[in-house]
Amino acid sequence: MKPYSLWALSLMISSATTQAGALESQWELAMAAAYDRVSDSALFEGQSNVSQQALLQGALQYEAWEGQVSALHQAERGGGEDSQLVVEELFWQGSWQGWDWLLGKRRLDFGVGYGHRPLDWFLPIERNPVSLQVSEGVGVVSASRFTESGELSVMLVDADISQVSNGKLPKGVAIRWYQLGASAEWQLLGYMDDQRGMNLGGSWVNTYGEQWEIHSEWHYQQEYWRWQTPELTAMPKQEQVDDGWQALVGMTWANSIGHSVILEYWFDNRAWGKSEWSQVFDNSLWYKNQGVQWDSLRQSFATAFLSDNPLRHNLLLHWTLSNNEYHPKVDLIYTPEDSGLILTIGGEREITDDWVIGASARFFGGRDESAFAQLQNQAVFTLSTTIVF
Repeated sequence: MKPYSLWALSLMISSATTQAGALESQWELAMAAAYDRVSDSALFEGQSNVSQQALLQGALQYEAWEGQVSALHQAERGGGEDSQLVVEELFWQGSWQGWDWLLGKRRLDFGVGYGHRPLDWFLPIERNPVSLQVSEGVGVVSASRFTESGELSVMLVDADISQVSNGKLPKGVAIRWYQLGASAEWQLLGYMDDQRGMNLGGSWVNTYGEQWEIHSEWHYQQEYWRWQTPELTAMPKQEQVDDGWQALVGMTWANSIGHSVILEYWFDNRAWGKSEWSQVFDNSLWYKNQGVQWDSLRQSFATAFLSDNPLRHNLLLHWTLSNNEYHPKVDLIYTPEDSGLILTIGGEREITDDWVIGASARFFGGRDESAFAQLQNQAVFTLSTTIVF
């Protein structure tokens, strides 16, 4: 937890105590238990594991202030326990000189995709996780002016105030223009930060009737860090490269009885291709056959999974059904370059208006040489429950 963090919590508590009657709050308690079945990947060492999580979140509002705080506790069988208290959001909103102002810590999410969001520039989070996660915002000072059909915003952004992320995160100046039409909406964004240089991006969403929707988004960044092509006897290294870009296009179909289908494709030129992952697979097997003296080098190549996208080309199929009580869903991610797969099957059941239980199973696989088949886990099974009070 970074040192700054507790000033925000103290400010929220002091605001509540000065006029407790004006404080509005809503709390949610989520609990989950997971079983991770380890794969036979040569990049990782470990054994199947059972873990438990508990997440208490409170959404608070006091006059022009809004915030959300979280307490996350995690424990593993035969391992350690860890607890975090995180101020996810704490911000003030008001009007001055014809502009709407926002000051504090808030999530900035301008993406329109489901499986991947190239416009998650400031503090990206994992899309559709099976575990409980804290989703915190960034430090921001923004001024917005609205018209009948659009918005212009100028923002000073500092992601480095994050309590959860360990590394140094970017900060800079951003501008956003948003426009809404009869059946379409689009936006353009620019962001100059101290790590990636100039970032440019945009999105477009259009609906056709009551059942069809098409969406797209893209992101260009002036500089990025890329893992070098793997070598047999060298530790993996990153190099700074110019001109990185991502693009996503997708469509959604939904009907009146609750079925919804999403198809998406996204491309990321910063990611490795099939040849690099095949080389990692061959190298890791060679290291393993040579003995324990090569273990550190063998396992070091697992750091390549820290990239936003392991593969350049990605396809997603999502199906869900929403009715009065049951909400099943299926997600399938496929990487055509190396025939890798991630399959997630899950669902939720509404017991009451304030109580939901859920279960999911996520499987990683594909060809042996594929990136997803080299992940640490072969499958993750999760049971969860959420109570709102």
